[in-house]
Amino acid sequence: MNHIAIFIDAENLTNWVKNNGVQSLMDELLPLGQIVVRKAYGKWSTPQLIPLQSALNENGFELVHTFHPVSGKNSTDIKMTVDTMEVALDSQVQWIVLATGDSDFSPLFRKLREQGKEVIGVGPKSPLSECVKNSCSRYIYTDDATGADDDSGDEVADAKERANLIVSEKIDSMEMLRSVLQKEDGPIALAAIKPKMLGIDNAFNEKRLGFKTFKDFVKSADFVQMTDVGGGSYMVALAEQKVAVEEDAQMVLAKALKRKGWDMFPRNMLKKIYAEACDLTSFVPMNKQDLVQEIVAKNIAGTTSSIINRALSTFFKAKLVTISGGDDKLWTVTETNQYWKEIDKAMLDRLRVSLKETGQKVPKKDIVAILYGKYADGEAEKLV
Repeated sequence: MNHIAIFIDAENLTNWVKNNGVQSLMDELLPLGQIVVRKAYGKWSTPQLIPLQSALNENGFELVHTFHPVSGKNSTDIKMTVDTMEVALDSQVQWIVLATGDSDFSPLFRKLREQGKEVIGVGPKSPLSECVKNSCSRYIYTDDATGADDDSGDEVADAKERANLIVSEKIDSMEMLRSVLQKEDGPIALAAIKPKMLGIDNAFNEKRLGFKTFKDFVKSADFVQMTDVGGGSYMVALAEQKVAVEEDAQMVLAKALKRKGWDMFPRNMLKKIYAEACDLTSFVPMNKQDLVQEIVAKNIAGTTSSIINRALSTFFKAKLVTISGGDDKLWTVTETNQYWKEIDKAMLDRLRVSLKETGQKVPKKDIVAILYGKYADGEAEKLV
């Protein structure tokens, strides 16, 4: 049986620990083997960490107290690194799990991999995590990545943010599944598919998308044929024709938009990217690649360079971008308080064409539900 060691930076993952993240992580690791080392780090006398001690104790974690005698020096990072290397060198641990926040442990991850260890990184989705996860065997996100890092108090808006995120990630994951199956000459064992998907994106997790099992995720795809071969085993192949799969309206609309090259984003995330893009190009236009990298440096929660690049393309499609500089193609993102309306209009134009091409009909109320803008009574219906 594999032995596993877990190290958690509680100071940087307070909300995750508070919201049962540790137990979820333990459940995720259960199939890998036995957890033999459990350590959580922080200055445990601070008010925000005191309430976390009970949950960590219940899960068998040793609470390692760290001091910060000098401002700007993170003793937690140093202590975690030392303890991790000691475990890696002096024990038979095969898997090392590092749950961190905003710190870059890439050099440590790479050193552990060089020593033959399997490394799982755990942290919020961000431009930093997208770099770090390339040094890991697997990566597990700690957040819903909506970018809603402030407590708005609006449960309906928060639910819509999460739904938009899940739909977008689900479509991307389905395309990854399709890509894996297209590379096969024939049917492939269900058990062999997930490792191939993790080889493409080591942060893939069907539970994050709302599925209890990987089998449920695969069955939900309308382009696969799954065959029960007995003994709890299944073979999977691309279906010759679409399989009838019941989908909710939001997924139907998201797929219709995807066919027209339109991506859906959490509203709060898109709002922050737009604000940064306007600010960065307000005085001096920039080429798109430089603009993406400048926004990446802002470390907006839930974003990656790919997400930021696609968000900027959304602004361009909504005619919120002016291009100058000839062949240099310098971008200026137009600042206007009507930007949500312009984005919604561009989205609806593409949606109408896509639905007409497929003959699909979706109730107007469901289309109104995916709009970004907040409109007065009746205004949204007129826009649709």
